[in-house]
Amino acid sequence: MSQNDQLLNANTVSFSGLISGDNVYQVPLFQRDYSWEEEHWDDLWLDISNAKKDETKHYMGALVLMKKESKNFEIIDGQQRLTTLSILALSCIRIINDLIKNDIDADNNKERKDILLKKFIGFKSAASLMFTNKLILNNENNPIFASYLIQFHEINNIRRLSKSNKNLIGAYDFFYDKLRKEIYVQNSTTELIEYLEFIGDNLTFIEISVVDELNAYLVFETLNDRGLDLSVTDLLKNYLFSKVCDKDHQHLKNKWDNILKYVKYKDFSYFLRYFWISRNRLVTEKELFKRIKRTIADADGVFDLIGNLELNAELFAALYNPDDDLWKGEKEIKKALSELQLFNIRQSFPLLLACYTQLNTNDFARVCKMCSVISFRYSVIGGLKTNILELVYNDAAVKVSKGEITNPTGVFEALKKIYTSDEAFHNAFMAISISTKRKTKLVRYILYSIENQMANTTYNYIDDEGSIEHILPENPDEYWDNIFMKDIQIEFIYRIGNYTLLEPKKNNDCGTKPIDEKKEIYITSNYQLSNQFDYDQWTPQKVKHRQAYLAKQAKSIWKI
Repeated sequence: MSQNDQLLNANTVSFSGLISGDNVYQVPLFQRDYSWEEEHWDDLWLDISNAKKDETKHYMGALVLMKKESKNFEIIDGQQRLTTLSILALSCIRIINDLIKNDIDADNNKERKDILLKKFIGFKSAASLMFTNKLILNNENNPIFASYLIQFHEINNIRRLSKSNKNLIGAYDFFYDKLRKEIYVQNSTTELIEYLEFIGDNLTFIEISVVDELNAYLVFETLNDRGLDLSVTDLLKNYLFSKVCDKDHQHLKNKWDNILKYVKYKDFSYFLRYFWISRNRLVTEKELFKRIKRTIADADGVFDLIGNLELNAELFAALYNPDDDLWKGEKEIKKALSELQLFNIRQSFPLLLACYTQLNTNDFARVCKMCSVISFRYSVIGGLKTNILELVYNDAAVKVSKGEITNPTGVFEALKKIYTSDEAFHNAFMAISISTKRKTKLVRYILYSIENQMANTTYNYIDDEGSIEHILPENPDEYWDNIFMKDIQIEFIYRIGNYTLLEPKKNNDCGTKPIDEKKEIYITSNYQLSNQFDYDQWTPQKVKHRQAYLAKQAKSIWKI
C-alpha cells in the first residue's frame, strides 16, 4: 500500500474514542521529549473554549499510529497533543482528588476519580492500587508522568529536572489553575466532569494507522511532528472541517480524498498555494493559511474552495508530469513542460493553472512555450532572482483569472519585464559555465537545441546516442597544461564554448589528444557542432570566441 493510500484510509476519531478503550499508546524512542510550552497550552485552552462556546467540534490534526501488537500502538505523530490532552484530563481529576483529601463527598468523589482515570488515563492494579498509564511517554518523560503526575504525588527538586519534565509539570499546573479559575464551582464536580466529557467527545483527530516501520517513517517524514509547527495542509484540513456541520463531514472528506488521488500529500501545500495565487494576490506559504482563514468563513466558502481544488488537482499533477494522459497528442505542451521540469522551474504554475481554464488549447500551448523560453533566459542562463518571477507571474495569472487577459499576446505583455533582452541574454550566455558533473541533462539539452538549429534536424537530447565532448579535456595532460594554465583550467572546462557533440566511439578516440588530432576526428562526425569546428588552435580566447558564436545561435532559438 502506498503512502498516499495510507492517508486516504484515514479515520476520524474523538479523544474519548481513542483513549477510553483498553488500547495502549507508546511514544517511540525516536520521538523528541515533551516540548509544548505556555503559548501552546494557552492556544489549546482557547480553542477548546471557543469550540465549547459555539458547541462545535475542534479538529486536532493528523494522528499517525503504528500497530505493534494487539491493542498496542506506537505514536508516530501526535505525541505532543495526546500528552497535553492527557495532562488536561489529569488536571480535572486532580481537583476531584483535592476534594477527596479534604473529605468532601469523599466516597462519591473516589468513585468519580476512578471512573475518569480509567476512561482517560489508565488501568488500576489490583495488587498495588496504582494506575498504569495508557499513554506511555519516552524514557525521559514517562517516569515523571507515570509515577508522579498520574499518582498525584508531590514532586521534589523540580529545578533539577530536565526542561521537558519541567514542561510536563508546567502544563499540569497551568491547566489546574485555569480549571479552578474558569470551570470549577466550589465543592462541585458537575462542571469539571461536563468539561472533561466535552473534551473527550468534541476534540477530534484524523487517525492514520500504518502497519510497518517503512510506512511509519514515510508518513512521519510527510507529516512530521505538528506539535510546534503544523503544515499548511493540516491547518487547512482542520479549519475546513471545523466550518462545516457534522452531516457534511463525509462529503468534505470524499472531495479531500479525491484531490489526494492526484496530488501527493507532500505536494498539497504547493498545490494549494499555486491555486490560490492563480486567483489572488501573492502570498507566502507561511501566510497562506491566515489569508484563507480570513477569506473563507462559512460552509459555502469551504465547499467552493474544495470544489475548485478538486477541479484543478488533475491539472496540477499533469503540470508536474509531461507524460500525463492529459497532454496526449499535445506535442508542444509536452515539450514545454519537459523543459520547465528540466529547469526545475515552478513559478509559472499559477499562470498555467489560470490559462488552462481560460484559454483554448492552442493558446495554452503558446503560453507554455513562452514560460519555458522566459525561464531559460531569466533563470537558467541569467541566474536572476526568483522572487521577481513570482510577482510577475502572479500578476499575470490574476488578470487571466479575472478575464482581463484573454490571449497569449496579453500574457506576454504582462510578462515583458521578466523577458530578458537579447543583449542581456547574449552577454550572459557568452559567460555561462555549466558542469557536466551535476547538470549533464541540461548541457545535452542546450547542445542539441543548438545542433538542431544549425543542421535543421530534430534530434531528441534524451534519446539520441550522442555524447558530450570536452574539447579542453576534463583531465588535461601536459600538452593542455602548456595552453591552459592549471589555475584557469577549471574556468574553461565547463564553458558552453568548450563543449561539442560526438558519437560515443569518436569521443572515446579523442581522449586528451592535441587539438589538431581532435579536429581530424571532429570533421568526420555527423553532428554539425563538430564537423564545422574550424579552430586550428584551442586557447582561452578561442573558447570565448566559439561561445560568442553559440550565444548568437541561442538568441534565435530561445526567443518569443
